[in-house]
Amino acid sequence: MIAAAALTGVASSISGVVASADDDSVVFTVGVTQDIDTLNVTAGYLVIDYEIWNLTLPTLTDKASADFAVQPSLAESWEGSDDGLTWTYKLKADAKWSDGEPMTADDVVYTITRSVEEGWFNHLATTGNLTATATDPSTVVITSSAPDPKLPVLDFYIVPKHIYESIDADALATYPADDNVSGGPFMITERSESEFVKLERNPNWYGEQPKIDQVIYRIFATPEAQYTALVAGEIDAIDDTPANLYADVVAGKVANIEAIGGNNGSFSELAMNNGCSTGIGDGHPALQDKLVRQAINWAIDRDLLIEKTLAGTGVPAYTIIPSANPAFDYKIPDGVEPYSYAPDKAKALLDEAGWTDDDGNGVRERDGVELRLRYFDRSVGTGTANTGFITDWLGDVGIATDVSTYDEDTLTALQGKGEFDLFTWGWSPFVDPDFMMSYMTTANVPTDPDAGGYNDANWCNADYDALYDAQHIELDPDKRAEQIQQAMQVFYDEAPYAVLYKYDLLMSIRSDRWTNLVRQPSGTGPVLFNQGNLSYLALTPKDGGSEDSGSNTGLILGIVGGVVVIGAAGLFAVKSRRKSADDDRE
Repeated sequence: MIAAAALTGVASSISGVVASADDDSVVFTVGVTQDIDTLNVTAGYLVIDYEIWNLTLPTLTDKASADFAVQPSLAESWEGSDDGLTWTYKLKADAKWSDGEPMTADDVVYTITRSVEEGWFNHLATTGNLTATATDPSTVVITSSAPDPKLPVLDFYIVPKHIYESIDADALATYPADDNVSGGPFMITERSESEFVKLERNPNWYGEQPKIDQVIYRIFATPEAQYTALVAGEIDAIDDTPANLYADVVAGKVANIEAIGGNNGSFSELAMNNGCSTGIGDGHPALQDKLVRQAINWAIDRDLLIEKTLAGTGVPAYTIIPSANPAFDYKIPDGVEPYSYAPDKAKALLDEAGWTDDDGNGVRERDGVELRLRYFDRSVGTGTANTGFITDWLGDVGIATDVSTYDEDTLTALQGKGEFDLFTWGWSPFVDPDFMMSYMTTANVPTDPDAGGYNDANWCNADYDALYDAQHIELDPDKRAEQIQQAMQVFYDEAPYAVLYKYDLLMSIRSDRWTNLVRQPSGTGPVLFNQGNLSYLALTPKDGGSEDSGSNTGLILGIVGGVVVIGAAGLFAVKSRRKSADDDRE
């Protein structure tokens, strides 16, 4: 079981070490503003959850740091049938879980089979069409029921059969996964909710040995607090440098700190409740009309949002970003005008939709119903910073808003029930576009308030569904890329979101302590919170690692600016993929 550190008050923050480290341990301490949702890989969805799973759970294949190309992980090699439907994977011999139990093909088969039977949402987009058989402890044969362009990549998280087989489906829904049986390079050994998570090297890890003994994620209430701790030398890296300070780091004005802006496809959205007929909820009827949704898109000044809330570290976006690989970004066709700040065009579309301000009170109405929308933002992240701008712009075109602020859990529940009109959040996509695209299909519209669903726009569209289904089985990469572009065009035209911008992850790291920082993909991607664990395996302490390299120094919950730097919050929770950031949910 994971030990919970009971740290309360200023005294323990100053005098106590949160998680003790041996004097000669090499510790890498990362400041984050998002606590984990759960260690349970069948239930979590936040960026920080995925980052920890990348370090603690095995996958059959991995992705190269340079270009996401498939490479071995637990599987040493693989071979496909002529029709591409069956793949045989040879696993590393003598692999073990952290508790010493053998890691075999049975674990792979068990994970695939149970994830399909029970619909594990973090697995199903990969395993949903698969069946698996173990022909011996080191060989697993996997067959797809349809052509699958993702194969031979199989990067779903493998769970230990000997732990999970004793947990039934009902118990699994609330299982905290606090046994911490790990199959990755690290294992969780200590956690204090809203304060820190401590990982130590897994002695049974089958892959490249990390040069780090421990990884600590320290949770801060704000990006500013974690930035102050980084500059003070209390931690080694942060996942989010405040945009207004990032330029100083880039310019070299902050000693011993290196800025590493990396893009992994993360984007921020204003979600609208489209009121899909198969879904649930009580969204405003106006949002069922694409003219109204398009009007909202034309009412927003994306360039100003990027300038004011991101300090210029982003680019406007108009549809979902389907992949961490920029090759799949939406390419605006000739003759299509991208959404921009055009309030007169927004007003004309609202007039066309029949929403007019006949009484001159500044709020449009139709058939006695006001165009007044519930606008929800999160208590953390840049969503709140955007709210004032967006609601003012909507007000300028006659759309009234009633703003409420919620924490992430509450907002997630409201979204799953369809009880909203507008809210701001975001996503960070996986590499293969299938995952992000699947979230916006009719199949993912919430129909059960207790189960929720990834389709947070409550949007259904037969044309989009058909294009998703087509690319899902298209093995020709050029044809598939075109189908994906067509689906993005449908999304643009139907405007179920106002996608605001694609933003960089503004990370900073102590350059006086660490070297060999690996981006994924090379040149443009982030070094942390990317698509795997390769950055942590490559990261190298300078001078062989010492106390200054983040051992005890990075473990003390210090006082910064007179305020105890502890607290909950999450900068960006990703709904999608394992990682998400500015406004993401993974």
